[in-house]
Amino acid sequence: MKRWTKENLLLNLTWLIDDYANDVARNYQLPATLAQEESMQLIRSLFPDYQPTEGQTVVHVMDGATRVGILRYAFQEESKRVFIYHVWMHEAYRGRGYATAALQLLETITAHELGATSIGLSVFGSNPDAQRLYARLGFQQASIAMNKRLGEVSR
Repeated sequence: MKRWTKENLLLNLTWLIDDYANDVARNYQLPATLAQEESMQLIRSLFPDYQPTEGQTVVHVMDGATRVGILRYAFQEESKRVFIYHVWMHEAYRGRGYATAALQLLETITAHELGATSIGLSVFGSNPDAQRLYARLGFQQASIAMNKRLGEVSR
């Protein structure tokens, strides 16, 4: 894994905004324009002056010189907890073990170097592949958020 620089962030913020907006629109039934606006506000607040806020780390997941994915997380000193905000692998590299390796390396590094005692994350309900990956790695369901589009017939 390789840390992002300011130049990397400048190149990738638009992608992060769009990726998160698509997830928000799909999972929370928001119009695309509203999801895009909310995503832009959130991502820009997390990266003021194109730098991660205090405690956040963004790394490239690499295969040699090729970036195959991105991992964004924060270590919360007071609780000794790592929270993973974003795991993304380029479509051509999905299902090939990169996310597994990156998450296992993150677990090892944060436990040994930072003294982390737990790792948490949220996963969208429309992403069963990620849910299976996290379950295989020992993550357990801690909460469920549910939504209902109003005006639809209830069953």
